[in-house]
Amino acid sequence: MYFAVNPCSPGLPAQMLCTLAELREQHPGVPMHCYLLIDASFDQALPGTFPWRRTVEGSLYDGMSLEGLKEVAPHLFRLPEDTNKQQAWLQQLVDACGGKPMLSMLISALPAEQLKQHFKPYLLARSEDSLEWPVRWADTRTLPGLIGALTDDERKHLFSPLYAWIAIDRQGEMIRWHGEGNPYPAPADFDCWPLDDARFNQLVAEAEADAVLSQVDDRRPDLLAQGAPADIHAKTARQLALATRHKIAGAPNRLHFALLGLIYAPAFVTDPKMQSMLDKVAHGSDYQEQLKHLPPNFWAQYVQGNTQ
Repeated sequence: MYFAVNPCSPGLPAQMLCTLAELREQHPGVPMHCYLLIDASFDQALPGTFPWRRTVEGSLYDGMSLEGLKEVAPHLFRLPEDTNKQQAWLQQLVDACGGKPMLSMLISALPAEQLKQHFKPYLLARSEDSLEWPVRWADTRTLPGLIGALTDDERKHLFSPLYAWIAIDRQGEMIRWHGEGNPYPAPADFDCWPLDDARFNQLVAEAEADAVLSQVDDRRPDLLAQGAPADIHAKTARQLALATRHKIAGAPNRLHFALLGLIYAPAFVTDPKMQSMLDKVAHGSDYQEQLKHLPPNFWAQYVQGNTQ
């Protein structure tokens, strides 16, 4: 399976622990608990594997309607207390995740059980049409978008017991968000995260490039072998945004247009003939039919590496 994320920087575990040390210096003498949030859907065996199983504090789905999905749930792993062992332990865990977007760090004023209770209202989202779906906070590909979809009040509440939430972005670099480190957060005023249509649709749109790249991996894995994964994701996201602007609808057509963006040089989309075709599609013409009207030699000039 293809994950559009770059390998993490070699010094990333040390960076994460440096942030923890800085927070301990800034907040001396207060409760500070450090957990790794692991998305077990990428590796169901990991929480039960030695030596990690000794540090598992349970899944975020414990004691709620999602408990039946425990094997693929987000799990909390406790960072060892011995500072001399932390970096080697964290490096081993990062290595065990094997480049999958499944690891982030929570530095919390709450111990694990209370932290799990605090997260519960955010683990299921409810759209305006009453559709409920699990929210994948532990998938670091979707995490920035999810945080961005929170209202100001929701974000303040979710982060209230956290000193920091540290993750690995698509470029393999550390990214972090800060909270209040409040050991007595107020309860949420909802039991299921309410999402209006605008935020729901935005999250769906942001997830499309990863879904498309999974299909590309099934059909043309050779297209994913050249270039950094984060760059390939960015290119695909731009191509899908262009498809949206020109009203290219339907999953097969959008996948096809994304494939064109990976096969051919980017300049093909600015060619007057392509622009004319896209304008016709935007005004209601059929995408596949319009492709047939392009000149037979149109694509040859845009083969990757062609200097024309």
